[in-house]
Amino acid sequence: MMKKIMGALTSAIVALVSLSPPASAQSAAAPNCQFGNTYSTLVTWEYLKTRTDVAIGTIQLCRDSEYKYWGFVLLNNPLTASQWADAVLTRYREGLQSSISCDSPGGNGIVLPGQTRCWTPKFTGLSRLYTFRAEGTVTSSHTGDWYAWGGTNQTR
Repeated sequence: MMKKIMGALTSAIVALVSLSPPASAQSAAAPNCQFGNTYSTLVTWEYLKTRTDVAIGTIQLCRDSEYKYWGFVLLNNPLTASQWADAVLTRYREGLQSSISCDSPGGNGIVLPGQTRCWTPKFTGLSRLYTFRAEGTVTSSHTGDWYAWGGTNQTR
């Protein structure tokens, strides 16, 4: 009797597991390329590394479906009380460049102690003449020196 109950229970569990939907690309992509409550395409990324070459997070160059680009810093652990972090997105066109950071209007502000992420405002990238580069830093609030840095290649 107990074997029949256990066999039926095992069959029911197997059936439930096989009915579970696979993880969507959206849930698999999160937390990369966050902007507000949405996530978009990861164009390229690099590690944020300390001076001793330890990876503590990533700097990401992101793009949405309207070809608007932004920089996104994602740290592995919340910052300590003596650190802050920022992302800078630079847009290049015909020798000219302009840059924005997480603290620019439209960004969500620098990464403060206890936090792990920030994003810059978006720059339009509709023209094929634009290229972009994202850089991220973690800075010591005591010394003003960077603790970790990373930058993507300049790309479209």
